Amino acid sequence: MADSTIDTKQHYVAQMLTLGFETEPGSNQVYVFDKRDGRTFATNVANIAAERGFYDLGTSTLDTGMTRADSAAAAIIDTIREHQSLAATPPADRHTLAEFVVLQFLRTRGFQERFKHTGQSLVEAVRRHGMEPPEEWEEHLKTERAREQSLRVIPEFLPEFLPHLLDKDLLLYKTESAVPFSISDNPVALYNTTNDGDGIRGTLGFAVRGIEIYLPISKTLTLAYFCPSLGMAFERLQSNLHGIGGLFSEEAFYYLQSRDTGKAMTLSPENVRFQNSLQIRNAERFVLSSRDDFADAANMVAENPNARFGPRVTTS
Repeated sequence: MADSTIDTKQHYVAQMLTLGFETEPGSNQVYVFDKRDGRTFATNVANIAAERGFYDLGTSTLDTGMTRADSAAAAIIDTIREHQSLAATPPADRHTLAEFVVLQFLRTRGFQERFKHTGQSLVEAVRRHGMEPPEEWEEHLKTERAREQSLRVIPEFLPEFLPHLLDKDLLLYKTESAVPFSISDNPVALYNTTNDGDGIRGTLGFAVRGIEIYLPISKTLTLAYFCPSLGMAFERLQSNLHGIGGLFSEEAFYYLQSRDTGKAMTLSPENVRFQNSLQIRNAERFVLSSRDDFADAANMVAENPNARFGPRVTTS
C-alpha cells in the first residue's frame, strides 16, 4: 500500500524550525531572500523549503519518517526556546536532538545538489586524466536518479554521522531580537577556525578536528556543536592563566560555562552577523529572517556569483 503522503508538499527544512523565525509571534510569516534573482518577499512558512513529492521513492516515501523525527525533536526545541537554555535537556533528549540535526543536514535540496555535484566532479576528474568513466556513473547523475540516490543514502549516513555529533561539545548561542539570527534552506552550517587542513582533504566534515556545526533554532537561539579539542584548549588556557596570577580568558570562561551548565552564551552583533553569513553562504537558494533586511546577503551574492548556490565539493 502506498504511503498516504506520496505526492504531497514535503518540507526539507522542518516547519517547526522555520516557525522560530516568524516576523511576529503567530503570524506564520517569514521574510525570504532569493539568492538566484535577488528578490525579497514575505511568505507563509508552509510555502518555503518544500517541494511536492520531495521524499518520494516510487511507491514509498521518506516523508512519514521525517515527520516523526520532526515531531520528536519539536518538544525538545520548544523547551530550549522557552528556557533559553540547555540546562533542562537531559542526555536522552540531546541524543534525539542530535539525530534531528543530522537528518536536517542530510535531507535538504542543498545536500542533494552537493551530492550530485560531487559525482559530476568525479566524472570530470576521471576524464581529465584521460580515462572514460563507466556508463552507469553518468546514469546515476541524471536528475531523478541522483535525487533518489541522495535519499537512499540517508539511512546509511545517519548512523555514520550521529556518533561524531554526539561526541561534540554542545553550546547554545543567544542574541537579542533586535539583532536576529537568520536561517536558510540548508541550515546546518559547518565551519572550521583552527584546522587549516593539508591541502588535499577538506576541513568541513563531522569527524574533522576543529569542526564547528551550527543550526539556528529561532531568531534568538542557535545550537553550536564544537569539536571537543576546542573546549580542551580553553581548559588549558584557563589553567595556564590561573597559574600565573589568577588571570582568566573571558572567551574561554563563557565557552566552558555554556558547555558545562547549558546556559546560553550571548553573542555580540558582529558574531551574530558572522553566524548569519554562514547561513547565507550555505543556502542553496533561500535565506529566511524575521526582518526584511538582507543587505549582507545581496552584497555577498554580488561580490561572488558562486554564492548564488550552496557550497560545492570539487575533485581534482
